Amino acid sequence: MRVSVIIPAWNLWETTAACLKALARHDEGASVVVVDNGSADATATELAPLGAALFGPRFRRVRLSENLGFAAGCNAGAREADGDALFFLNNDTQVRAGWLGPLREALARPGAGAVGPLLLYPDGHVQHCGVSFTPLGGVKHLYADFPGGHPAVRRAHPLQAITGAALLLRRADFEDAGGFREEYANGYEDLDLCFTLRRRGLSLSVVPEAVVVHAESRTPGRHARTSANAALFSARWGDVARPDYHRQAAADGYVVRLNAEGVSYAALTPERERALTEEWSGRAASEEAVRAALEAEPLWQGGHLLLGRLLVERGAREEALKAAEYASRLLPTPEVARLLLRAAQAAGRQDLAAGVAAALRPDTAALRECARRVRTRRAQAAAWGDAGLESVCADWLRAYGGGRR
Repeated sequence: MRVSVIIPAWNLWETTAACLKALARHDEGASVVVVDNGSADATATELAPLGAALFGPRFRRVRLSENLGFAAGCNAGAREADGDALFFLNNDTQVRAGWLGPLREALARPGAGAVGPLLLYPDGHVQHCGVSFTPLGGVKHLYADFPGGHPAVRRAHPLQAITGAALLLRRADFEDAGGFREEYANGYEDLDLCFTLRRRGLSLSVVPEAVVVHAESRTPGRHARTSANAALFSARWGDVARPDYHRQAAADGYVVRLNAEGVSYAALTPERERALTEEWSGRAASEEAVRAALEAEPLWQGGHLLLGRLLVERGAREEALKAAEYASRLLPTPEVARLLLRAAQAAGRQDLAAGVAAALRPDTAALRECARRVRTRRAQAAAWGDAGLESVCADWLRAYGGGRR
């Protein structure tokens, strides 16, 4: 299987150069096509000589006269590629050693449509190990911000979609699917491609043995058209895309909750949360020990609260704020929000503190609208026979919707 790496780029020359140098350090013999989407910086002059120096005749530069976006750039690169498998790669990534072999093996399995590596942030936490569709119709990355080596991250999950930031598939399947749909503007075109592949009976998977570091969304204006892209995706696939985050989390022993605003998050079961907190009560806990416990179980809310208290007691205000911000990304609960509020106030971050304080005050109109959406979803879940999704909705209604059934 000959592989062509296709990298769309628009400005951010140093980022693109680092991506190419990482590919060269961990050279797997693939050809490399970089699509310059009308860059106005050093990309226009430096790309061709660097590519030739790193990859010789295996490198090709495609220069577009203007920025046509991710989908059009990738499609242009695919037309110029010589591989029978295409690896689409964002320019703000850096591959690690041994990145291609496991992907090749996974793509060779019967029925495989597209595969992707485990994407990690530079600090080693998860950026992407699969796409999740949340109870109220949102899209998020499964286990984002988990430690990269966590067992839940390394476990295979049924997936409806994976990110196009690092995506390997056969050229024939890509062409049969029509490539990336160019109606999307830098978002959701990868999800659309995945659903097209699945409609053809092909499967998707993330291969944790292949690792790529991803800085994520460095391109200016990357999220400017998110709402329009989501609406287009819903129009095309709304009757097919189903919430699956609750099932993915349940397979790892977690539950999915919705906070007052309807934001979904994975959490420990009440029994597991209580057991861990009781295990640590009365113990002379050190910061190091609590951090280790949170590395093993990042969804332990009591552990985040304990670590925050220990850091405040030591006077480590900036560390406490950083820890609270991390906890709030994993667990957007009132308890963690209050931890973040105290940490922001202690660190003198009044702007952040004001925003958190405002979020903690319930908005009656917003709650009514969220209740409407939850009730609608609960009725759909019943029609689909999805008891798990019904339970997620019922939990929210008991907590925030006045208990109405």
